[in-house]
Amino acid sequence: MKKLYICTNYGNAYHILENGNIIRLDQKDFKPSGQWQLRGICHIKKNWFISLADLFNGAFTGLELLYKNGKPQFTVADYDHGSNRIWGNSGVHGIKTIYLTE
Repeated sequence: MKKLYICTNYGNAYHILENGNIIRLDQKDFKPSGQWQLRGICHIKKNWFISLADLFNGAFTGLELLYKNGKPQFTVADYDHGSNRIWGNSGVHGIKTIYLTE
C-alpha cells in the first residue's frame, strides 16, 4: 500500500494513506479514526492547491518546498472532525519533506 510521508519544519512526521487518513508517527500505537484526513497541500502565499489524488500521482515532484531562507512554501489542508482547516504558522507546521513510500 502506498503512503505519503510528510515531515513539518518543526520535525513532526505523518503517514498519509490513500483514503486521506493521517497517521501520527510520534505516537507508536496511533490508529486513524477516519475523522482526520488530508485534503491536499496549499502554497502559503499563492492561490495554489494540490489535491490528495494529485499528490499520490507525484504532483509534488520537482516542487521547491522551501524558500531560499529555509522556510516552507507549503502547508497542509485537512478535514478534522467536521472542519476544513489549513495548518497555520508555516514556520512550524509548514512542509519540509514529502515523498511516496510503500
